[in-house]
Amino acid sequence: MPDLNARPSRRALRALVLTPAVVLPLLSAPALAAPPETWTDPEQVGGLDFLLLLVLIPLGLALVITLLVYVPSMARGQKYTPGRAWRSESEWFGGPKDGLEAADKVDLHAEGAQTDRGGASARW
Repeated sequence: MPDLNARPSRRALRALVLTPAVVLPLLSAPALAAPPETWTDPEQVGGLDFLLLLVLIPLGLALVITLLVYVPSMARGQKYTPGRAWRSESEWFGGPKDGLEAADKVDLHAEGAQTDRGGASARW
């Protein structure tokens, strides 16, 4: 049988927890303190300085990084012309070190591998 006093105590606990979350933002106000009199007022920043600092410098850095990335490949020259057949060797990432021909010549029994267990062949 449930305790009849549990429900009002939960409501009171929820109200107690949520009250500061609701009241504190309503009571908070911005600080209205004046800066110390010994501080000097900063000079106004001109439009050109603003553009230089926040626009031109980041764009210049982006341009330099882009050039550092693209210049080495541009210096090697274009290897593929759109519309023509691919004339380079096929590349197998993570494949045998000797190339595709070495993959065809692999003798599994000579290397000590067991062909009757696991793998993509689904022979367990």
